[in-house]
Amino acid sequence: MTRIAFLGLGAMGQRMAMHLVSEHDLTVYNRTPSRAATLIEAGATFAATPAEAARGAEVVISMVTDDEASEHLWSAPGTGALHGLEEGALALESSTVTPGWIATLGEHVKARRARLLDAPVAGSTPQAEARKLAFLVGGDADDVAEATPIMESMGAVILHAGELTHGATLKLVVNA
Repeated sequence: MTRIAFLGLGAMGQRMAMHLVSEHDLTVYNRTPSRAATLIEAGATFAATPAEAARGAEVVISMVTDDEASEHLWSAPGTGALHGLEEGALALESSTVTPGWIATLGEHVKARRARLLDAPVAGSTPQAEARKLAFLVGGDADDVAEATPIMESMGAVILHAGELTHGATLKLVVNA
């Protein structure tokens, strides 16, 4: 059982996290706490801040709307997930964000002696609910291999697109 923090429980995040709660020690965070109710009923723990959620997690997954939301989630002074990210932890940024933000986030994660994959998804809520998302992943091959069983819990396709930022680049191409 892996200790996972899942940050961002919008339409996609709720569905993705629900696939993890029965098989993992899951802590969730959302800026609107009521969005976590179903996951808490299913056995997840709620954290008051992203930093609290990340503390002690082996894997931290973020699923928010854009660069601004992602930056706030990870970097907010004192409460951002980076402040709780453990040495050696594996972070997955699954939001649709720019390669530039991924490069910046990668430097912040590296400074914490942790690892980052940019792992945005192709698909929408029906695919998220049916575990049919496609993960477009950028980052170290060994980290991709480590994260694959977790991504497979939420999706049907794991495509290693190359180095860090390549997942975000491929996602933007797919969206175009």
